[in-house]
Amino acid sequence: MKKKTALTIAGSDPSGGAGIQADIKSFNSVGVHGLSVITCLTVQNTKRVAKINCISPEIIGQQIDVLLEDVKPDAVKTGMLYEKNIVSIVADKISQNNLRTVVDPVMVATSGDKLSKSDFVSSIKDQLIPITLILTPNITEAEVLTGKKLKTLEDIKQACKHLHDLGAKNVLIKGSHLEGPKVEDVFFDGRKFDILSLPRIEGKKAHGSGCTLSAAIAGLIAKGFSASDAVKRAKYIIWNMVNQGYFIGKGSDVLDHSTRNVSDVPLSYPSDIRFSIWVELKSAIEELLDFLPLNLIPEVGINFGYALKDAKSSNDVCALNGRIVKSIYRPIQEGEIDFGTSKHIASVIFAAMKHDPDIRSAMNIKFSKESIEICKNMNLSVGSFDRTYEPKDIKSTMEWGTKKAISSLNFVPDIIYDEGGLGKEPMIRILGKNPNDVIGKVYRLSKIYNQ
Repeated sequence: MKKKTALTIAGSDPSGGAGIQADIKSFNSVGVHGLSVITCLTVQNTKRVAKINCISPEIIGQQIDVLLEDVKPDAVKTGMLYEKNIVSIVADKISQNNLRTVVDPVMVATSGDKLSKSDFVSSIKDQLIPITLILTPNITEAEVLTGKKLKTLEDIKQACKHLHDLGAKNVLIKGSHLEGPKVEDVFFDGRKFDILSLPRIEGKKAHGSGCTLSAAIAGLIAKGFSASDAVKRAKYIIWNMVNQGYFIGKGSDVLDHSTRNVSDVPLSYPSDIRFSIWVELKSAIEELLDFLPLNLIPEVGINFGYALKDAKSSNDVCALNGRIVKSIYRPIQEGEIDFGTSKHIASVIFAAMKHDPDIRSAMNIKFSKESIEICKNMNLSVGSFDRTYEPKDIKSTMEWGTKKAISSLNFVPDIIYDEGGLGKEPMIRILGKNPNDVIGKVYRLSKIYNQ
């Protein structure tokens, strides 16, 4: 099977956080084979850029020519081009070969060091932007390219139009340099604007985030995503990578490019409120995986859900579209976290919310009489239902059983269990106000259970 390919034309970063190294990792994370042409060798670490040594434009052109004799990439991303002669040769090769290109107009490193010469700006505006599929400047770069200060959302929209008029088919201006609790990026396709808003992650400088974003977009373009969908999905991927970022030196943190961050990304593009619910559930599941004993995982696996405050259907419940299951040594998450992916856990949550709207989260664990006794000794309230009394015309056993347990107590308990039936595994469901409430109960149970 022939794999999709994406080419990065950019500088090298010895720290591995940005440049060619980050691009290749980004391509791999989204499932495409990475190709590379190096434009500059930088002498840098996570604190500073000490020196830049440019590859000659002739060698850069030869790298591209020989590569394209054998492989035509499905998409291209350009990063650090540094000066006009490099821009010229790269623009010529892109135009001659009709390559779909994402342009990241790299000018300054995360450390604040300059990564371009003064002649870079005019050449990129005249030669590269007119043949660009998606242009991805940050606020500072967009200000340089447009010659205008960008202080408001309306300023950014006008800058998008300006850069589109220069020839870029699509423009994404990244808003991380503006202050505020959210990072708002503006995407313009020549017809309409999309405001892509995600919570700002405090304490992160995220060395290489610009490189990684543009590379992820190019990789998704290579896989057949539209420009709009590639940008939206890449933004969630990068948010995850920044959130899971770590330090390797004394300077800026770097991104975690592992494929886990890609598989965790929601398939839909949630609103701010939905994204907050998604993040809260995701964080709880990550914490759960760190302590959950294998002996609490049922044969069918564990699902975990969290509903919107005004949830009306399963599409308003965020949950795993797979399960938490056993591996040899530890629990693992199978499937993504998204809205509308689980009817069973949604049914439990809805039945609880009808009696108490504050109970919006639930998960299931393996049944044992020992666990039930431990829960009672922990002063957790316990309810149950018997599947043998389930009416034949019931559409959802989980909804019926949960309602049955609640009605017998006249309140929503912490624990609802059943002892199974023909072909049905017995199960414990743990309910709470939010995911942290639920895993707090599971944590206490697990500590006593393993004593």
